[in-house]
Amino acid sequence: MLSFVTAQEKGMEAFLSVSSASRYQPELRGYADSLVQQGYTKLDWCVVGLEVTAPAARAAMWAPPGETVPTDLVLIEIDWGGEALATGQELLAGMHALATQLGAESLSHSIDSPPTPPQYQEHDDARARLMTAAGYELLRDGLRWKRLKSSAAAEPPDRTLSFRSLPELGEEAFVEALAATYDGTRDAWINRTVGEHGLLGAARADFVEYQGLDHLPEWWELAYDQDGALAGIVMAARTPSVSVIGYVGVVPGQRGRGLAVQLVRRGTEQLVKGGADEIRGDCDRDNIAMARAFERAGYEQFARRRTYKRVL
Repeated sequence: MLSFVTAQEKGMEAFLSVSSASRYQPELRGYADSLVQQGYTKLDWCVVGLEVTAPAARAAMWAPPGETVPTDLVLIEIDWGGEALATGQELLAGMHALATQLGAESLSHSIDSPPTPPQYQEHDDARARLMTAAGYELLRDGLRWKRLKSSAAAEPPDRTLSFRSLPELGEEAFVEALAATYDGTRDAWINRTVGEHGLLGAARADFVEYQGLDHLPEWWELAYDQDGALAGIVMAARTPSVSVIGYVGVVPGQRGRGLAVQLVRRGTEQLVKGGADEIRGDCDRDNIAMARAFERAGYEQFARRRTYKRVL
Protein backbone atom coordinates (compact mmCIF):
# COMPACT_ATOMS: atom_id res chain seq x y z
CA MET A 1 0.00 0.00 0.00
CA LEU A 2 1.25 3.46 -0.90
CA SER A 3 1.64 6.34 1.51
CA PHE A 4 1.63 9.84 0.06
CA VAL A 5 3.85 12.87 0.54
CA THR A 6 4.23 16.02 -1.51
CA ALA A 7 7.28 17.58 -3.11
CA GLN A 8 6.88 20.37 -0.59
CA GLU A 9 7.52 17.82 2.16
CA LYS A 10 9.97 15.48 0.42
CA GLY A 11 11.51 17.69 -2.29
CA MET A 12 11.37 17.66 -6.09
CA GLU A 13 14.26 15.18 -6.22
CA ALA A 14 12.01 12.53 -4.68
CA PHE A 15 9.24 13.41 -7.14
CA LEU A 16 11.58 13.19 -10.13
CA SER A 17 13.33 10.04 -8.92
CA VAL A 18 10.34 7.89 -9.95
CA SER A 19 11.31 8.39 -13.60
CA SER A 20 15.08 8.12 -13.01
CA ALA A 21 15.39 5.18 -15.45
CA SER A 22 13.74 7.09 -18.31
CA ARG A 23 15.94 8.18 -21.20
CA TYR A 24 13.91 11.41 -21.14
CA GLN A 25 14.74 12.25 -17.52
CA PRO A 26 16.52 15.57 -18.31
CA GLU A 27 13.51 16.74 -20.33
CA LEU A 28 11.07 15.62 -17.62
CA ARG A 29 13.08 17.48 -15.01
CA GLY A 30 13.01 20.63 -17.13
CA TYR A 31 9.26 20.36 -17.69
CA ALA A 32 8.49 19.80 -14.01
CA ASP A 33 10.65 22.75 -13.01
CA SER A 34 8.99 24.99 -15.63
CA LEU A 35 5.50 24.10 -14.38
CA VAL A 36 6.39 25.12 -10.85
CA GLN A 37 8.18 28.30 -11.93
CA GLN A 38 5.32 29.43 -14.20
CA GLY A 39 2.59 28.63 -11.68
CA TYR A 40 0.89 25.75 -13.49
CA THR A 41 1.51 23.49 -10.52
CA LYS A 42 2.74 23.84 -6.94
CA LEU A 43 5.08 21.81 -4.77
CA ASP A 44 2.14 20.66 -2.67
CA TRP A 45 0.35 19.53 -5.86
CA CYS A 46 3.28 17.28 -6.83
CA VAL A 47 2.56 14.00 -5.07
CA VAL A 48 4.90 11.05 -4.44
CA GLY A 49 3.58 7.59 -3.59
CA LEU A 50 5.95 5.76 -1.22
CA GLU A 51 6.32 2.01 -0.80
CA VAL A 52 7.64 1.97 2.75
CA THR A 53 10.11 4.87 2.29
CA ALA A 54 11.03 4.47 -1.40
CA PRO A 55 9.35 6.65 -4.10
CA ALA A 56 7.34 4.28 -6.32
CA ALA A 57 4.76 6.47 -8.07
CA ARG A 58 4.11 10.12 -8.77
CA ALA A 59 1.69 12.57 -10.38
CA ALA A 60 1.10 16.32 -10.35
CA MET A 61 -2.05 18.40 -10.54
CA TRP A 62 -2.22 21.22 -13.09
CA ALA A 63 -4.24 24.42 -13.45
CA PRO A 64 -3.82 27.77 -15.24
CA PRO A 65 -1.62 30.18 -13.24
CA GLY A 66 -3.50 31.91 -10.47
CA GLU A 67 -6.19 29.24 -10.21
CA THR A 68 -6.59 27.38 -6.92
CA VAL A 69 -8.61 24.43 -8.24
CA PRO A 70 -6.76 21.81 -10.33
CA THR A 71 -8.17 20.77 -13.71
CA ASP A 72 -5.69 18.17 -14.98
CA LEU A 73 -3.19 15.50 -14.00
CA VAL A 74 0.31 15.54 -15.53
CA LEU A 75 3.61 13.69 -15.12
CA ILE A 76 2.00 10.41 -14.06
CA GLU A 77 4.74 7.82 -13.54
CA ILE A 78 4.89 4.34 -12.01
CA ASP A 79 6.70 1.09 -12.72
CA TRP A 80 4.68 0.10 -15.78
CA GLY A 81 5.50 -3.61 -15.45
CA GLY A 82 4.05 -6.13 -13.02
CA GLU A 83 1.41 -4.61 -10.76
CA ALA A 84 1.22 -1.37 -12.72
CA LEU A 85 -2.56 -1.10 -12.80
CA ALA A 86 -2.96 -1.73 -9.06
CA THR A 87 -0.23 0.76 -8.14
CA GLY A 88 -1.52 3.28 -10.66
CA GLN A 89 -5.10 3.03 -9.43
CA GLU A 90 -3.92 3.55 -5.86
CA LEU A 91 -1.92 6.61 -6.96
CA LEU A 92 -4.85 8.10 -8.88
CA ALA A 93 -7.25 7.44 -6.00
CA GLY A 94 -4.94 9.50 -3.79
CA MET A 95 -4.80 12.28 -6.40
CA HIS A 96 -8.60 12.27 -6.73
CA ALA A 97 -9.00 12.65 -2.95
CA LEU A 98 -6.59 15.58 -2.84
CA ALA A 99 -8.18 17.26 -5.88
CA THR A 100 -11.63 16.90 -4.30
CA GLN A 101 -10.38 18.59 -1.12
CA LEU A 102 -9.23 21.50 -3.28
CA GLY A 103 -12.66 21.86 -4.85
CA ALA A 104 -12.15 20.03 -8.17
CA GLU A 105 -15.22 18.40 -9.69
CA SER A 106 -13.31 16.56 -12.43
CA LEU A 107 -9.80 15.90 -13.71
CA SER A 108 -8.50 15.43 -17.25
CA HIS A 109 -5.38 13.77 -18.59
CA SER A 110 -3.88 13.38 -22.08
CA ILE A 111 -1.63 10.63 -23.43
CA ASP A 112 0.60 11.34 -26.42
CA SER A 113 2.18 8.58 -28.48
CA PRO A 114 4.91 8.15 -29.49
CA PRO A 115 6.63 9.94 -26.56
CA THR A 116 6.77 13.65 -27.34
CA PRO A 117 7.51 16.89 -25.46
CA PRO A 118 6.79 17.94 -22.83
CA GLN A 119 5.77 14.80 -20.90
CA TYR A 120 7.56 12.09 -22.94
CA GLN A 121 5.02 9.42 -22.00
CA GLU A 122 6.51 5.98 -22.55
CA HIS A 123 4.28 2.86 -22.27
CA ASP A 124 1.29 4.60 -23.86
CA ASP A 125 -0.95 1.52 -24.04
CA ALA A 126 -0.37 0.74 -20.35
CA ARG A 127 -1.21 4.36 -19.54
CA ALA A 128 -4.44 4.10 -21.52
CA ARG A 129 -5.40 0.91 -19.65
CA LEU A 130 -4.77 2.69 -16.35
CA MET A 131 -7.05 5.56 -17.33
CA THR A 132 -9.87 3.17 -18.16
CA ALA A 133 -9.34 1.12 -14.99
CA ALA A 134 -9.38 4.32 -12.90
CA GLY A 135 -12.77 5.35 -14.27
CA TYR A 136 -11.73 7.90 -16.89
CA GLU A 137 -13.82 8.42 -20.02
CA LEU A 138 -12.14 8.88 -23.40
CA LEU A 139 -13.17 12.35 -24.60
CA ARG A 140 -11.16 12.51 -27.81
CA ASP A 141 -8.93 10.21 -29.81
CA GLY A 142 -7.08 12.84 -31.76
CA LEU A 143 -4.23 13.71 -34.07
CA ARG A 144 -1.44 16.18 -33.26
CA TRP A 145 0.08 18.48 -35.85
CA LYS A 146 3.14 20.73 -35.91
CA ARG A 147 4.63 23.32 -38.22
CA LEU A 148 8.02 25.01 -37.98
CA LYS A 149 8.43 28.71 -38.70
CA SER A 150 10.69 27.81 -41.63
CA SER A 151 8.15 25.42 -43.21
CA ALA A 152 6.82 26.39 -46.61
CA ALA A 153 3.04 26.35 -46.94
CA ALA A 154 1.77 23.56 -49.18
CA GLU A 155 -0.47 26.02 -51.06
CA PRO A 156 -0.37 29.80 -51.58
CA PRO A 157 -2.56 31.84 -49.19
CA ASP A 158 -6.09 32.71 -50.24
CA ARG A 159 -7.24 36.19 -49.20
CA THR A 160 -10.98 35.84 -49.82
CA LEU A 161 -11.77 36.19 -46.13
CA SER A 162 -11.69 39.37 -44.04
CA PHE A 163 -11.02 39.32 -40.30
CA ARG A 164 -12.14 41.25 -37.23
CA SER A 165 -10.55 40.76 -33.83
CA LEU A 166 -11.82 40.25 -30.30
CA PRO A 167 -11.09 43.86 -29.22
CA GLU A 168 -13.20 45.12 -32.14
CA LEU A 169 -16.19 42.83 -31.59
CA GLY A 170 -16.33 41.97 -27.89
CA GLU A 171 -16.68 38.69 -26.04
CA GLU A 172 -20.37 38.03 -26.66
CA ALA A 173 -19.90 38.09 -30.44
CA PHE A 174 -17.16 35.51 -30.06
CA VAL A 175 -19.24 33.25 -27.82
CA GLU A 176 -22.09 33.33 -30.36
CA ALA A 177 -19.71 32.63 -33.24
CA LEU A 178 -18.15 29.77 -31.33
CA ALA A 179 -21.61 28.29 -30.76
CA ALA A 180 -22.41 28.61 -34.47
CA THR A 181 -19.30 26.59 -35.40
CA TYR A 182 -20.21 23.88 -32.86
CA ASP A 183 -23.39 23.07 -34.79
CA GLY A 184 -22.78 19.79 -36.65
CA THR A 185 -19.11 19.53 -35.67
CA ARG A 186 -17.24 16.23 -36.09
CA ASP A 187 -15.31 16.78 -32.85
CA ALA A 188 -16.37 14.20 -30.25
CA TRP A 189 -15.22 16.31 -27.29
CA ILE A 190 -17.22 19.34 -28.38
CA ASN A 191 -20.29 17.23 -29.11
CA ARG A 192 -20.15 15.79 -25.60
CA THR A 193 -20.03 19.30 -24.09
CA VAL A 194 -22.87 20.47 -26.33
CA GLY A 195 -24.94 17.48 -25.20
CA GLU A 196 -24.46 18.57 -21.59
CA HIS A 197 -24.85 22.34 -21.91
CA GLY A 198 -26.37 23.13 -25.32
CA LEU A 199 -24.63 25.06 -28.07
CA LEU A 200 -24.46 28.45 -26.35
CA GLY A 201 -23.70 27.03 -22.91
CA ALA A 202 -20.87 24.89 -24.28
CA ALA A 203 -19.45 27.83 -26.23
CA ARG A 204 -19.56 30.11 -23.19
CA ALA A 205 -17.82 27.55 -20.96
CA ASP A 206 -15.16 26.83 -23.57
CA PHE A 207 -14.54 30.53 -24.20
CA VAL A 208 -13.79 31.04 -20.52
CA GLU A 209 -11.42 28.05 -20.61
CA TYR A 210 -9.64 29.38 -23.72
CA GLN A 211 -9.14 32.68 -21.91
CA GLY A 212 -6.87 30.80 -19.51
CA LEU A 213 -4.38 30.35 -22.34
CA ASP A 214 -1.65 32.93 -22.88
CA HIS A 215 -2.68 35.00 -25.92
CA LEU A 216 -2.94 38.47 -27.40
CA PRO A 217 -6.58 39.55 -27.89
CA GLU A 218 -5.92 40.49 -31.51
CA TRP A 219 -4.92 36.86 -32.25
CA TRP A 220 -8.56 35.85 -31.78
CA GLU A 221 -10.55 36.70 -34.90
CA LEU A 222 -13.84 36.12 -36.64
CA ALA A 223 -13.70 35.58 -40.39
CA TYR A 224 -16.23 36.96 -42.90
CA ASP A 225 -16.79 36.10 -46.55
CA GLN A 226 -16.92 38.62 -49.40
CA ASP A 227 -20.63 39.24 -48.71
CA GLY A 228 -19.95 40.06 -45.06
CA ALA A 229 -21.43 36.82 -43.71
CA LEU A 230 -19.79 35.06 -40.78
CA ALA A 231 -17.56 32.26 -42.06
CA GLY A 232 -15.63 31.04 -39.03
CA ILE A 233 -13.37 31.67 -36.08
CA VAL A 234 -9.68 31.24 -35.28
CA MET A 235 -8.12 31.46 -31.80
CA ALA A 236 -4.31 31.28 -31.56
CA ALA A 237 -2.53 31.07 -28.22
CA ARG A 238 0.51 29.86 -26.29
CA THR A 239 0.90 27.05 -23.74
CA PRO A 240 3.85 26.79 -21.32
CA SER A 241 5.82 24.86 -23.93
CA VAL A 242 4.64 25.84 -27.43
CA SER A 243 2.44 28.10 -29.55
CA VAL A 244 -0.86 26.54 -30.65
CA ILE A 245 -3.80 26.89 -32.98
CA GLY A 246 -6.18 26.75 -30.04
CA TYR A 247 -9.41 26.54 -32.03
CA VAL A 248 -10.57 26.76 -35.63
CA GLY A 249 -14.20 26.43 -36.65
CA VAL A 250 -16.33 27.05 -39.74
CA VAL A 251 -20.08 27.77 -39.55
CA PRO A 252 -22.32 25.13 -41.19
CA GLY A 253 -23.39 27.20 -44.20
CA GLN A 254 -19.77 27.87 -45.16
CA ARG A 255 -18.42 24.32 -44.92
CA GLY A 256 -17.08 22.46 -47.92
CA ARG A 257 -15.34 25.54 -49.37
CA GLY A 258 -11.88 24.92 -47.94
CA LEU A 259 -12.14 27.79 -45.48
CA ALA A 260 -10.64 25.87 -42.56
CA VAL A 261 -7.22 25.92 -44.19
CA GLN A 262 -7.43 29.71 -44.52
CA LEU A 263 -8.24 29.97 -40.82
CA VAL A 264 -5.32 27.73 -39.87
CA ARG A 265 -3.02 29.84 -42.06
CA ARG A 266 -4.32 33.03 -40.43
CA GLY A 267 -3.63 31.73 -36.93
CA THR A 268 -0.22 30.57 -38.07
CA GLU A 269 0.61 34.02 -39.43
CA GLN A 270 -0.39 35.67 -36.15
CA LEU A 271 1.79 33.32 -34.10
CA VAL A 272 4.80 33.64 -36.41
CA LYS A 273 4.52 37.44 -36.16
CA GLY A 274 4.43 36.96 -32.39
CA GLY A 275 7.77 35.17 -32.49
CA ALA A 276 6.73 31.49 -32.60
CA ASP A 277 9.31 29.09 -34.01
CA GLU A 278 7.05 26.04 -33.78
CA ILE A 279 3.24 25.86 -33.83
CA ARG A 280 1.02 22.93 -32.95
CA GLY A 281 -2.61 21.97 -33.34
CA ASP A 282 -4.94 19.07 -32.54
CA CYS A 283 -8.04 17.63 -34.13
CA ASP A 284 -10.33 14.64 -33.75
CA ARG A 285 -9.21 11.60 -35.77
CA ASP A 286 -12.69 11.51 -37.35
CA ASN A 287 -12.58 15.17 -38.36
CA ILE A 288 -11.22 14.56 -41.86
CA ALA A 289 -11.82 18.14 -43.02
CA MET A 290 -9.78 19.59 -40.16
CA ALA A 291 -6.96 17.08 -40.70
CA ARG A 292 -6.87 18.05 -44.37
CA ALA A 293 -6.78 21.75 -43.41
CA PHE A 294 -3.68 21.24 -41.26
CA GLU A 295 -1.98 19.30 -44.05
CA ARG A 296 -2.76 21.98 -46.65
CA ALA A 297 -1.48 24.68 -44.29
CA GLY A 298 1.93 22.99 -44.16
CA TYR A 299 1.59 21.05 -40.90
CA GLU A 300 2.79 17.47 -40.38
CA GLN A 301 1.12 14.92 -38.14
CA PHE A 302 3.55 13.85 -35.42
CA ALA A 303 1.53 12.09 -32.72
CA ARG A 304 -1.73 10.64 -31.50
CA ARG A 305 -3.34 12.22 -28.43
CA ARG A 306 -5.94 10.47 -26.28
CA THR A 307 -7.66 12.80 -23.81
CA TYR A 308 -9.53 11.45 -20.80
CA LYS A 309 -11.75 12.93 -18.12
CA ARG A 310 -13.07 11.63 -14.80
CA VAL A 311 -15.85 13.17 -12.76
CA LEU A 312 -14.80 13.07 -9.10
